[in-house]
Amino acid sequence: MKERAYYRSRGIDKMERYGVDIIKKYLESLVLKKEKIRILEIGFGEGKCLIDLRKLFPQKNIEFYGVNNIKKGNMKSKLDFFKNAKYFGVDISKTNLPQPYFYDVGDGLKFKDNYFDLIISQVAIQYVGNKAKLFEDIWRTLKVNGKAFLHIDGKLKDNHPDFVKHCKDTPMTVIYKNNKIISTKKYINDFKTKKGFNIRLYKHKNLYWLFTIEKNKKNKLNFNLNYDGNSTLYLTKLKESDPHKTDRGIWWGTRSVFQVK
Repeated sequence: MKERAYYRSRGIDKMERYGVDIIKKYLESLVLKKEKIRILEIGFGEGKCLIDLRKLFPQKNIEFYGVNNIKKGNMKSKLDFFKNAKYFGVDISKTNLPQPYFYDVGDGLKFKDNYFDLIISQVAIQYVGNKAKLFEDIWRTLKVNGKAFLHIDGKLKDNHPDFVKHCKDTPMTVIYKNNKIISTKKYINDFKTKKGFNIRLYKHKNLYWLFTIEKNKKNKLNFNLNYDGNSTLYLTKLKESDPHKTDRGIWWGTRSVFQVK
């Protein structure tokens, strides 16, 4: 029998890029309140991270959710969390499994306002088209005092094509103002300084661009950006159309383009 291939098996250990045990410690603080807790992972792959968290936090008042853009690999239904856990060597109960959803989060999150205590994502948001809409929806669906830890981009590389090098900080999130590219980092962080939203965009160890949110007020988050779908480039599709590009090359993710309103 051919062994199943697992295409995405990043667990909670890979979330350490945000800080050692920061997610675990945050959840431990929530458990003490003994209220219903909801956690969402965007781009959960084969479910390893949610499986790890379910093992660490088996309490019935903690609910886990995940969104993938399509049914792929060994993750197509709720029961696959249990099957994949056995493959990963993680012992979890067949009851109270994470709830999977499958749709493009670039069109928004299909959850109620003020629903989640924690939203996480690793190596997934780079592929989303309308990233700004997703960030606004993450804010909307978080409870007040809820947090989000989002890995949104990689570093600019020497072998990136010229049209990617034009954006110096976040290669896959490009903002134009008056026909000129401006700093995504400065634009995002200005919302914290000028408008009081507790959000932060920063580069971690010169490798990853991370976006963190702590919903400190009920006000709607609106980045005042128009999504330029015509200028947005789906680099993964470009790579797939060129036989000379490899998985270790430059053609991955989505270079999303926005115009300041």
